[in-house]
Amino acid sequence: MLIALTWLSAAYANSISAVPVGGLPNPAEIIVVRGRKEREFSAPASVVTLNPASRATLDEVADAVPGVWMVNDQDPGTNILSIRGATTDRLQQASVAVVLDGVALADTELFTPRLYDLSGIEVLKGPQGALFGKNAAGGVIGVSTQMSGPSYVTTRVGNGGLKELELAKEINLASGWALRGSGLWSSADGWIKNSTLDKIVDQVETKSARLRLTGSAYGWDFDFKFQWLEEEGGAAWASSNNVTGKAGGRLSGAILINPIGDYPGSSKRRWGHGFIKASRPLWGGTLSGLVARDSYAKRFDEELDYRPGALTFFGFPAFPNGIQPIRQPIDIRATTSQIRWVSQDDTRLTHQWGAFVQETGKNRTDDFGPLLFGVPAPRYLTHALQTSVFGGVGYAATPNIKLEVQGRFDQDERTQIILASVGGPQIERRQETFEHFQPRLTAQWLKGDSNAFVTYGEAFRPGGFNPSPAANSIWQATYRPEITTSLEAGLKRRFGPWASRLELAAFSNEVEHYQNYTFIDNQSVTLNVDTVTVRGFEASLNVQPMRGLDLGTSYALAETKIKRFIATDPLLGSPAIRDYSGKAIPNTPRDTGKIWGHYGHQLGESFVSARLDLNYAGKTFYEIDNVLYSPARWWSDFTATAQWASWTLWVNVQNLTDERWAISAFGQGMTGLLAGLGPDGPFDTFTINRGRKLNISLRKEY
Repeated sequence: MLIALTWLSAAYANSISAVPVGGLPNPAEIIVVRGRKEREFSAPASVVTLNPASRATLDEVADAVPGVWMVNDQDPGTNILSIRGATTDRLQQASVAVVLDGVALADTELFTPRLYDLSGIEVLKGPQGALFGKNAAGGVIGVSTQMSGPSYVTTRVGNGGLKELELAKEINLASGWALRGSGLWSSADGWIKNSTLDKIVDQVETKSARLRLTGSAYGWDFDFKFQWLEEEGGAAWASSNNVTGKAGGRLSGAILINPIGDYPGSSKRRWGHGFIKASRPLWGGTLSGLVARDSYAKRFDEELDYRPGALTFFGFPAFPNGIQPIRQPIDIRATTSQIRWVSQDDTRLTHQWGAFVQETGKNRTDDFGPLLFGVPAPRYLTHALQTSVFGGVGYAATPNIKLEVQGRFDQDERTQIILASVGGPQIERRQETFEHFQPRLTAQWLKGDSNAFVTYGEAFRPGGFNPSPAANSIWQATYRPEITTSLEAGLKRRFGPWASRLELAAFSNEVEHYQNYTFIDNQSVTLNVDTVTVRGFEASLNVQPMRGLDLGTSYALAETKIKRFIATDPLLGSPAIRDYSGKAIPNTPRDTGKIWGHYGHQLGESFVSARLDLNYAGKTFYEIDNVLYSPARWWSDFTATAQWASWTLWVNVQNLTDERWAISAFGQGMTGLLAGLGPDGPFDTFTINRGRKLNISLRKEY
């Protein structure tokens, strides 16, 4: 059927005249995150493009875009990325897709490495399963590295002992081929001091290099890339306190002390990433294919209690040195293949078709040290095979009305083998297949400086496996897929006064079988929440009241609510239950916003500019019982730039007024184990932010 539709659409496209839709594109406005080149303003979707030169991590991307949020735990790689309230948690698959140079990254562990030598960053909001398959319920973040550009050297110094060297060199080879090499070395002593150890505990060193070879041969355009990254540093950023008892779960003020544990911890990770891409013109469009490979390993150790001295367990002196060391090594191997055929961009009928295969192996050991009481740590070997076919057609019914129909069928075959220990005998094997068809339908009215659209979309996250439940456990060995349906209406409008641009969007999402991670009965498990609703809207306004001065504001609201969920009481354990209906889902703020101003001025042959951002994040809960939370907060960032000839100087200050807040929390409300620890317990654990960060960069282009 897919082949038949392909031939029919190709024949019809050749039978109609090429009719530009929405005017001629400005190259500066071109985006590719939806799988084809198109104007950002004309796209029937909520898309935000960012200046890649000022974004070093996905955290900074999230800070720049209201409605996007990222939570990082103390160990690198453990993160929770959300868009419009679609969020995940520690052990589950992502609910937001991250696409690096056209390759959908296979695991959240790959989301946090340092970014450099970039050409573009695009954020596409709303369920995008029809384009990107599973794990795109919230949206997509597309990151592109440079294929071709100036050679340069950048040096950077900052507080926390930050020292960096970034460079890129491009060499033109014979017959139109080019080789680009780039690299980054970064070292920091750290910003967070452990008052017990009297030392900085978040030191980090990053080394990374990339080679990219591009050129044409035999009618094909080729792109080869290899990237290597190695990172080492500390692991214990977390602290403990009786936040629930002392502050009613409020994580702010004096409760946010520096880490006080007596075990520093350490971390190390390595990532190799590479691909081969090829493309060529075919039947009035472009045929492209890629094969990519990722190899990742993480090793870290830490303590679980984050407190100094001996610990008691329900009054008994169970842990004379605290709960240390805790180790959870992770190894990931992924092979990704994709083929895509995309029509020309300027025809009345546009289309794209393709197939996608991604095979992932992830191995994890849960070594909880003293908590195992001498029992070997189990090893979890998980294998997943995702296969997909997708297609889409866009049709300009009139010069101002365009319709889009897209769809994708994903199948995820998942197997997990549990070993009694690393290299030990098999004690259990699970196997499940999760599949879903994900449609996306859009109607758009586009005329001059106005763009209005309505979209219906679906997306899903595959299910997975829990530890073996006991006879009285409320959870199942397998948790179910999460299905999101969404309706969105959007408006983009440009108008004359002050070169203004207004964007509005409203959306209504319903999530069935929402996957919630929790720690109950001394096990890390995922429970399916029956239904979660997400209602929200977004607004942004940019104006230019005078030459050189740009002002803007944006706001995003995502009101989440659990319609019905009855699950195990975390303090009493199975079979005791608690009703969580009416609660908000964790790890995503209720609302986020930004007010910013930028001024640039030409001084002879030089150009100077400055930008100030005032950022806002609303109340954020960290567990599904909504006990632990960070209150709403404001913080500010400042950047000044001076450019002359081939030199550029940046001064950047993040968190200008040195505000302190929790970036994650995990404690009494969902963890019966931690509630029983003492002395001075029960207590919660939480990770604090790094405070003010200042750096100065100097770049020379060649």
